[in-house]
Amino acid sequence: MPSVLIIDDESAILDNLQFNLELYGFSVWKAHNGIEGIELFQKNIDVVDAVITDMKMPGITGLEVVKRIHVLQPDIGIIVLTGHGDMENAIASMREGAFNYLQKPFQMENLVLSLQNAIQKKNIMLENRKLQEDLIQKNRYLQGLHDSAQLILMQYAPLRLPKFTSYDAAYIYKSCDKVGGDMLDVFESKDFLFFYIFDVCSHGILAAVNTIIIKAYFCKLKNYHREMDIPLQLKDDFRDLNLELCKNTPSGIFATVFAGCIEKETNRMYYVSAGHIDQYLVRNNALVPLSSSGTILGSFENAHYDVYHHQLLSGDKLLMFTDGLPETWERKAEQSFVSLLESVKAEPVDKMIEKINSEVIRSSNEAPDDDLTILALSVKP
Repeated sequence: MPSVLIIDDESAILDNLQFNLELYGFSVWKAHNGIEGIELFQKNIDVVDAVITDMKMPGITGLEVVKRIHVLQPDIGIIVLTGHGDMENAIASMREGAFNYLQKPFQMENLVLSLQNAIQKKNIMLENRKLQEDLIQKNRYLQGLHDSAQLILMQYAPLRLPKFTSYDAAYIYKSCDKVGGDMLDVFESKDFLFFYIFDVCSHGILAAVNTIIIKAYFCKLKNYHREMDIPLQLKDDFRDLNLELCKNTPSGIFATVFAGCIEKETNRMYYVSAGHIDQYLVRNNALVPLSSSGTILGSFENAHYDVYHHQLLSGDKLLMFTDGLPETWERKAEQSFVSLLESVKAEPVDKMIEKINSEVIRSSNEAPDDDLTILALSVKP
């Protein structure tokens, strides 16, 4: 049963309104002046569905009642009863938050209809407010997940690369605000130097989870091959990682990976590229593309991955990156990404990736919507 508070200084009007509104199924509270009405509303704010107030009363006027009740409950519907010739105050009450006004004398059906509309509006406003509060709470929860995922990913990224006797290494890892899925690492055993870079498609929590799965897999391989001091079994390792992702990640979420190892005594490099964009070997001032040797990870259980190899020479550089770099560059730049690589290929690896990164960011003129990840290795003379 909807509840209505009536405020009027004339007892006869209060009793008449109460009688008629109860016939229409309303529960009624009565107040004989504005102060009493405001106090009664404040005590029953959670159960009063609408307010009817006379405009002209001793003490505080109906206009002041509207102002004060609107402060207490902005969504409550207030109907103002006004005499003939008092249109100015009636319009002023609407500006202060009243739902409607009726001129005396009025038809009871018009008052009831106005009350029903006011209560319906109040319920809609309260429901919208609740939905907004729920949405805010969910957004806070999701933001907490986002921040946690981003923190985990940043902790998984190497703080710095170790110094290697026969190789120079440098990297840049910049995660975008969407929590992406890029990761990289370089490590060595007694006889081998290992490297990988990968990119999980999509952003958000699912991308972070897949990134952690792949990173954990490579960490396991890292510890195993360091202990045993044997090269990566690239074909078998990629097959097993692909099956792991196919079984444990949702369809539509996949990863591209470029990984391999260099035998330090001979400088022979072995690599597998699982659906990754072309990486580049810089040799004698020329760019040699290193193409994909198999399909993406996490989509096809029967995927096959070939192992490619190159004999590295003194001064050779291996340039690796994820697709966020060329995509960000080519959206704004007038030249191809390969042209950008051509312009910096003669630089040492640390300067080379710094210039690539700064040029990509400068050309975009906006925050990148994908991770910017670059890894470069070179064979020392």
